[in-house]
Amino acid sequence: MDEKKAILLRDLGRSPDEQPVLSLPSPLLPWGGVFAVIVLGVFVRYLRANPGQIVVAAAIALAVVVALLLPRKLLLGNDGLLLVWWRARFIRFRDIDYIETTDGFYFHHPGINIVFKNGKALAFATSVFKERWAERDALISLIRVYVEAAANKLPPQTNQALFRAGRDHTAWARALVAMGHGAHFDPRMPAVLPDDLLRVAESTDAPTVDRTAAFVALAAAKDSATVKRLRAALEHTVAPAARSALRGALDAGSDEARIASVLEYAEKVTQRE
Repeated sequence: MDEKKAILLRDLGRSPDEQPVLSLPSPLLPWGGVFAVIVLGVFVRYLRANPGQIVVAAAIALAVVVALLLPRKLLLGNDGLLLVWWRARFIRFRDIDYIETTDGFYFHHPGINIVFKNGKALAFATSVFKERWAERDALISLIRVYVEAAANKLPPQTNQALFRAGRDHTAWARALVAMGHGAHFDPRMPAVLPDDLLRVAESTDAPTVDRTAAFVALAAAKDSATVKRLRAALEHTVAPAARSALRGALDAGSDEARIASVLEYAEKVTQRE
C-alpha cells in the first residue's frame, strides 16, 4: 500500500515524505466565469459615464477576477482530505462510499466526483484551462488508496491511564505530564509504555481527546525522537479542529493551565466527531 502511494505521489510530482498539497481551479470555474462576464457586460452596457460608477464597476470586476483566479487547495492527510478556498471543508476517508470521474458539463475538463455513504456527493474540477487527464486519474487512484487504507484500519486500544476519569482538567493535565516523566500511578496496572502512547498519538482513527492526551504525555518527556514523530503525526492530520488540539498539546510543554485548556477543547472536538 505504501509503495503504491509513493508511486502515485511521484506521478503527481510530490515527494512521498511530504504531505500531499495540490492546487485546484477555483470552484467558480468555468460556469462562474461565463456568468460573471454576462453580468459585467450588462452592467457596463448601462453604465453611465461618471467617475463614481466607473470606480464601482472596476472594483466589482477586480473582485470577480480575484475570485475566479483564486485556486482551491487540496490537502491529503491520513485522516481525510481538506478542501480550502474561502472556507475549509474536511472530508473523512471513512465517510466516502466511492469515487468516480466526471468530465464537466458542456465545457470538457477533467474532474472528480466523491460520493458519500449518506448519499450526498461533491464534484470538483482538477483542471480547467489544461486537459490534465492523467493527473486527474492519478489523483483519483491516490484518494482510493487512502480510502482503502482507512477502511482496513482499526483504532488502537487506549490505555485507561489517559482517560480523564472524573478529574478536573488541571488535575488531568498534571497526571499526564507526570506520566510523561515516568510516573506509575496504579501498581495493579501495567506501566504505560511510550510505544503504547505513540500508537494512540499517531492513529487518526483514535478519538481526538485520546490523541491529545497521548500528545501531552509524550511531549512532556521531551525526547527529541518522540517529538519528531509527534510533529510528523501532526503534519499528516488535516482535520482543522483535531490539528488545532494536537498542535496545542505539542506547544503547551509542561504548562498545566495551557494543557488543561487544550484538553477541554479536545473533549469538545471529540463530541462533534
